[in-house]
Amino acid sequence: MRHVDARSRYATLDGLRGAAALLVLVVHFHSFFHLRPLAHAYLAVDLFFAMSGFVIASAYDNKLASGAMNWRQYVLLRLIRLYPLYFAGLLLGVVALSIRLPASDAPLIVSALPANALMMPTHAAVRAYYPWSGVKPFIYPLDFPAWSLFFELLASIAYGLFFRFLTTKALIAVMCASAIALAVAALTVGVDKGPYWETCYVGFARVGYAFTAGLLLYRFQRPGRRQHNAASIAVVVLAIGLFAVPWPKSVQSAQWLFELPVALAVVPATVWVASQVEPGPRLLPFFAFSGAVSYGIYVLHVPLGFIVQDLAPMTGLLRHPGLVLPPALLLLTWLADRYYDTPVRRALASSTRNWFATHGASATAADASVPR
Repeated sequence: MRHVDARSRYATLDGLRGAAALLVLVVHFHSFFHLRPLAHAYLAVDLFFAMSGFVIASAYDNKLASGAMNWRQYVLLRLIRLYPLYFAGLLLGVVALSIRLPASDAPLIVSALPANALMMPTHAAVRAYYPWSGVKPFIYPLDFPAWSLFFELLASIAYGLFFRFLTTKALIAVMCASAIALAVAALTVGVDKGPYWETCYVGFARVGYAFTAGLLLYRFQRPGRRQHNAASIAVVVLAIGLFAVPWPKSVQSAQWLFELPVALAVVPATVWVASQVEPGPRLLPFFAFSGAVSYGIYVLHVPLGFIVQDLAPMTGLLRHPGLVLPPALLLLTWLADRYYDTPVRRALASSTRNWFATHGASATAADASVPR
């Protein structure tokens, strides 16, 4: 075991992010893999929130504190980082629902587009699970996992806007208030809320606690990290295993006894441990790739899964969708990252760099290389 350069990226967090994204895929399409629903895998979203807080703090704390970047530049960079792949997922969602829904539902898809295209929620009643007759009131019906991006975007914008007021005491106060709200939610409606209008308010508590925990973890991190393959793999395997562990039916009525401690304690602890260990040179490319494709997996998996699901009965090539979806998704995500997302972000970053330079702002604002 040896020390790692403190300036290197957090590769174990990359691996954890990729594994969590694949876990979310299994949650939404568990029947593809002949699995029962995973009872607590929704807590992977809280893990995403905490990792985002940590990574954003590592990328921007010093820049915002020193004045090298102002809040306008920061917000623009966050939009550049998140929007291109989000928009690709949105368009793929339109394609998927156009295949799935009857032509008479086309106006519903169109009505959802304006708000969702602006990364805003919509009340459009799209029948995402047609031919099921009911309508699930998703706040992002064209690509419903995007609900968590909305809350993450709100949290990250608040971080940039109010950075000078975010003392350690202030962050602890936000974290405590969010913990109380999360406990109330766990005892009333449950923690696994956010995608639907009637309980979307729980998303504020979830992101308020986990994202703030990530910010604080970065501020309190230890200066040295150690390189250890087994430790990096163990963090990823144990975390994903914990989220996927079955919950006995006899105690499902007291699910909060599991989900609340995990959300409040285990999720932050996992991020802290993952930030302290790094994989060795042989595993580093694999972990880096995992982190690079994680965002694409998250925003593209539901539309692509719907397409695979709807085409399966039409062709013998898709008799085993569980064998088709993961590799197809990885290929699509890799292609999107290499030939769409990265070039588009570089072009947008270059444009903003020129704009800020023309207006006398720091050129460092156009650095779009930071991870999600």
